[in-house]
Amino acid sequence: MPRTLLRALAAVVLLGGAVAGTSGCVVNACPTIAYISTVVVDVSAFPAATDLQFCADGQCSPGPGEDASSSANLFSASPSADGTWSMSFDMSTPDLVDIRLFDAQGAVIHESEQEISWTRTEGQCPGPASADPLVVEPAAAS
Repeated sequence: MPRTLLRALAAVVLLGGAVAGTSGCVVNACPTIAYISTVVVDVSAFPAATDLQFCADGQCSPGPGEDASSSANLFSASPSADGTWSMSFDMSTPDLVDIRLFDAQGAVIHESEQEISWTRTEGQCPGPASADPLVVEPAAAS
């Protein structure tokens, strides 16, 4: 190859690299770090509720009597003394969730579908999100 052609080719490559470097073409590398997103659910309208199970995207949290540590479950629910529950989603932020409330005998006393509106809490990469509390209420009598 003639020397002038090589110089011209080198100049094009260098110029192309300089343009790409200043044009905002930045690759955003996301770390592979696990995260948990949590939403609070107010079930105080159901004083007999002693357990909560929720399902989303074909997976469910452990139900009454199921050992949460015995499975590779990505969802969990934990109660608080004020009539609320925290639903935790491992690396997931579903838009819809099915919630079941159980009484002390394990009978379903309420079941409903709830919509969750998540807000990302960190940067451009997938990561934890937050949401306004959900309020579960009895169905209106028709």
